[in-house]
Amino acid sequence: MLKRFYIIGVLVLISCVKESSEERLENNIIQIQKLQESSIKKANDSSLIYLNQVERIIEGSPRIPDTFGIENIFLKGFYYKQINKIDSASHYFHKTIDLIEAPNLRARNYVYFKYAWETDESNSKLANAISTAHKFIEISHDDKNAKGLTFAYNSLERMTLALGNYEKALEYNTKALEAAKKSSNTGMYIITLNSRADNLYHSNEKEKAYKLLDSVSNIETESADVKRQLIRNYGVLNFYDENYKSAIEKYKIALQLSKEIEANKNTNIIESYNNIAEAYMLLENYELTKKYLDSTQAIIQPNSYPPYITFYNELRFKLNYRTKKNEDDLLKEYLKLIKDLNKQHEDKIAEELVALKVSNEKETLAKEQKKEAEITNIKLISLLGFSILLMLIGYLFFRQRRFKFEKKDMQMQQRLLRSQMSPHFMFNTLSAIQNQIKDSKVDAANYLLKFSRLLRLILENSLNDYVQIENELESLRKYIDLQLLRFPNQFEYSIVLENFEEDELLFIPPMLIQPFVENSIEYGFFGVDYKGQIHIKLELQDKFIMCSIDDNGLGLQESNTDYKKSISTQLISNFIFKSTKKNILILDKKVESLIETGVLVRFLIPYKFSEND
Repeated sequence: MLKRFYIIGVLVLISCVKESSEERLENNIIQIQKLQESSIKKANDSSLIYLNQVERIIEGSPRIPDTFGIENIFLKGFYYKQINKIDSASHYFHKTIDLIEAPNLRARNYVYFKYAWETDESNSKLANAISTAHKFIEISHDDKNAKGLTFAYNSLERMTLALGNYEKALEYNTKALEAAKKSSNTGMYIITLNSRADNLYHSNEKEKAYKLLDSVSNIETESADVKRQLIRNYGVLNFYDENYKSAIEKYKIALQLSKEIEANKNTNIIESYNNIAEAYMLLENYELTKKYLDSTQAIIQPNSYPPYITFYNELRFKLNYRTKKNEDDLLKEYLKLIKDLNKQHEDKIAEELVALKVSNEKETLAKEQKKEAEITNIKLISLLGFSILLMLIGYLFFRQRRFKFEKKDMQMQQRLLRSQMSPHFMFNTLSAIQNQIKDSKVDAANYLLKFSRLLRLILENSLNDYVQIENELESLRKYIDLQLLRFPNQFEYSIVLENFEEDELLFIPPMLIQPFVENSIEYGFFGVDYKGQIHIKLELQDKFIMCSIDDNGLGLQESNTDYKKSISTQLISNFIFKSTKKNILILDKKVESLIETGVLVRFLIPYKFSEND
């Protein structure tokens, strides 16, 4: 009898404990949902506090489903995207999708992937964006994820079209149409057909393109954005056909629709203003061109779409050159551009410094948590040997974390280096353009056109920590060719590659070679009565690329001390030493030989096989 009573008592106790555990789990889930909902109401410091509270609840409750943890990581990325910290947002978005595995059974997963690839695309990281869209396609079933696949294929089409691969873009367009039919999404079906018309036009099938747009126009839709995209594309094709008046009519309708649509409102309105201004400029109506460019300038924000801001600056350059006869007015516009660029770089540096501060705070928090964990473990563990083992593991863990933080610090310094160097280079080049304007306006126009192309390439490269070596060499050649316009017949150059081909997938930090070439041109050949020679050699080694820059200029004379005092070369020297543990060699060849003159610069460049290594 007593035994039976004991068994019943144990069963009742287990039941009570289980009921208490289930109730606690349910309460934790309700609290998590409320905190996450509060975090997205308005982007402020409280948002991160709410999300950190969720992290602590999840850590203390192992039975909480993984989906809540994944959603919490995504919401951190969403918070950083709202406050325009794009690099941080991208980090958390990719951290989110890394936790998602095949098969894709949740509709919410599409949102995670879409934010990841759209953030990378807006940040000019097309390779990452394309890779993310492909990963979503790989884990998704054609029938169950038709809506998400429509957007994924549409995005791939848009990005490959931007890269000039029209054949591949048409292939993605066909797949997007198939997915749109399965999803019964009329709006996306119309947008995909609209995009196909653009592809057909660029494939020299103009008649088919216009017929397709006409047929799409007959499909009924209530979506204002779908109508905007359709009428905008009509305008673009009219513009390509040099029917600028008709293009302007279409662009103005698209502008009106853009003002009525809240989603991507700033981006769409800037695009419409720029398109109208470009058409008026080609019609030589400079008064209306200025009006719409001023409208663009009035709504530019820190988070405005960078390519559209670049296009606005190009149009402003062209307008000023065509309308302002006074070189002082033109120079004021150049100096204003420099000021705007410096402001952009200052904002970028400020973002990196904030990220560094957050990183340091996390490191301090991690150290405190580690210390508390060690104290707790010492209290619980009685065996001395086990205590020593835990301390050893803790030490190795701490050293690994320190290595990661040092690596992040190196990346921060690399970005700060580029932020200092880009304005320095642009200032020198714009000064050269000012001199050209005084001497020859015809030459200055040619010079300005080449500089605008080079400027776009440098701005694209400067957004990344590492760029493909092919793109960096293209930028270098454009820069040297620009200097040859400025100093015709003064020098010639060669670029030699050893142990690798130029189109190989090798990635190096941007803007490391150009300042030394600039020194050779600006200081090495100043006042010489013979033709200068610059020989650039890049040799692939085990861990680094050996870069040699050899010229036959004046050398490091006492009167030529500016060569060593260049701010950009000093910044590069610091970065190279920290990343390779080797100093830059700058050698006056006259010291080694009484016959040869000039300077030999030799240093190691770190490289990777992909941007994500």
